Amino acid sequence: MKSFFTAAILFVSMTACSNEQQQTARQVQALLSWTATADMVLDARAKMHVSDSFTALTVDRCGKEIGSLSKELPASPQDLAAVASRLTITIGVAHDDIVNGRTGTVSQHLADLRNLEAQLKASSGAAQ
Repeated sequence: MKSFFTAAILFVSMTACSNEQQQTARQVQALLSWTATADMVLDARAKMHVSDSFTALTVDRCGKEIGSLSKELPASPQDLAAVASRLTITIGVAHDDIVNGRTGTVSQHLADLRNLEAQLKASSGAAQ
């Protein structure tokens, strides 16, 4: 009887860890999706394919979603939340520059965004 309870506790522990890992993986994928959206719109803006107002609205939404998702990430050795927080800051600065007419900085923000996206992929194992 004692071994049954031990096995049951072990099974529940393993299932909880698996669910937590799956939840984190889903959150990272959502972060990467919003980051890709910000990347695409900043790239389009740098090439003058979209307006400042469209870019500002889209980047603002991406920043809000990334900020929300980063708060839900668990503490981890990979420090995914820290990378996601830097993503939020970078997108926020890009948004402020666009709103204030400083569109010459879009290319630099795009490069920063892509660097952080690569870090997030590497830290989470999503690049594999």
